[in-house]
Amino acid sequence: MDELGSSISMADLPPLATLRAFEAAARRSSFRDAAGELGVTPSAVSHQVKLLEQWIGAPLFVRSTRAVRLTPLGASLAADLSQSFALMRTALANARQADEPRLKISALPLFTNVWLVPNLERFQAKWPDAVIEIETTNRLADFASDTVDVAIRNLTTPPKTALGARKLMDLSATPLCAPALAARLCAPQDLKRATLIHISARDSGWPNWLKAMDLEGLKPAGNLSFDTVPSAIEAAVQGRGVILGLAPLIWDTPAARDLVVPFATPQYNAGSYYVHYRTADLARPLVRAFVEWLVAGVRADARRMAKLGAARLPA
Repeated sequence: MDELGSSISMADLPPLATLRAFEAAARRSSFRDAAGELGVTPSAVSHQVKLLEQWIGAPLFVRSTRAVRLTPLGASLAADLSQSFALMRTALANARQADEPRLKISALPLFTNVWLVPNLERFQAKWPDAVIEIETTNRLADFASDTVDVAIRNLTTPPKTALGARKLMDLSATPLCAPALAARLCAPQDLKRATLIHISARDSGWPNWLKAMDLEGLKPAGNLSFDTVPSAIEAAVQGRGVILGLAPLIWDTPAARDLVVPFATPQYNAGSYYVHYRTADLARPLVRAFVEWLVAGVRADARRMAKLGAARLPA
């Protein structure tokens, strides 16, 4: 294989467009989804893949009416190309940032508002020439196609991925509400007389919590759903219902300082914040410095916020 590869000159390689189309289609298992990523039509992706198959002399996909799947040869080639494109992106990013270092951070809205934005100035003081872009989203970052350098996400289980990952803080879900409403709630069973406030991005929060408390069949007096955590917190502050807050981060949320824990409950694991990155990108000083700063800062703050939370728990 090595001898064959070394015998192919650069002039004999297939066009880059065919490789991009194949790699995207292989990663997404769909010509249509690959077309959306590349900004072309599905027929254009299909045409480019056929050109590559003709160049190789063997099929790379098994095609059916509604789906495509990789042949063993296609799977092997896709894995190699994915690594090659990742190395290419890293090399180009390093070259582009030689004079002006850039960092794109993808983070969850709550984490961005409560921790990242208030603390980022300290990191920027160490990297005054860095151009930092923050993307707030609940969508999982796709490091194979996105331009994201680091992503901060909440996961319930340790990540099973080839990407690098460091844990930032463990989270637990805690019921919170306005003091007037809390006075009428003495135990978790009393939630049947309250409105539960949900976050649409993680609509399994309350059902999972109730199940863990052996209250799977409990039906609340009402349900209210919001697409952002700040809106949900504001509704809880106004006495509209009970929200599940992510401790210890929730204790640093300004609006949540007007909320109380209505009753004592067993601790419920709500996952952990992790920072993800391409392992190869740790060779970039800006990425490595940010990851190390983030891990140290969040872990130290988690201990401080936990102390704040201990003072808010019911006696």
